[in-house]
Amino acid sequence: MADTHPTLILASGSPRRRQLLAMLGVEFDVVVSRVDEAIAPGTAAPDAVKQLARRKANAVWLQRQKADEVIVAADTVVVMDGRIVGKPASRQEALQTLLSLAGKTHDVYTGVCVRAGERSMVEFAHTTVTMRSRDENWMQWYVATGEPLDKAGSYAIQGYGSLLVQAITGDYYNVVGLPLGLLDELMTNIGHPLRTFMPANQGQS
Repeated sequence: MADTHPTLILASGSPRRRQLLAMLGVEFDVVVSRVDEAIAPGTAAPDAVKQLARRKANAVWLQRQKADEVIVAADTVVVMDGRIVGKPASRQEALQTLLSLAGKTHDVYTGVCVRAGERSMVEFAHTTVTMRSRDENWMQWYVATGEPLDKAGSYAIQGYGSLLVQAITGDYYNVVGLPLGLLDELMTNIGHPLRTFMPANQGQS
């Protein structure tokens, strides 16, 4: 019944993640976790993204502690030559990152955590992305658009950054920031399939 249906909470300020859930017609509220995102040096990327996703979900749960909420959290990193490439701190850093990625293949990992009450599940998705070769002038144009400045790896595959991508292997939505198939799998396993948060399907299982 509608009055007993849980509320989905997205523990993320990412516009991309909000857009992906909205694309499916999913009803949700946003609560930003604001956790410390530091990870111990040497932590493997799959473990890092799972740790951060769980940390975000747990922070929002502890803040609210509502039994009728399902919390979804995620964290995405880009890995090049074994090194985690985060969001750029400046335009110059974005340019250097893009030049280092050009013409090469890198890895994208997203950790996803779903928490409902005391139960939680966490897993990660992995996608490889091969970039086209572009010269510095092109990369400077791209940085000037402003798009790379808040993105892991300094590009957005769903935006102007699509012009940089030659091929991907794996889940496209993982590169955007939220692997939807994995999210649905985790939510189903925890007892709250993603489709039940779509208006036409609430109350179904």
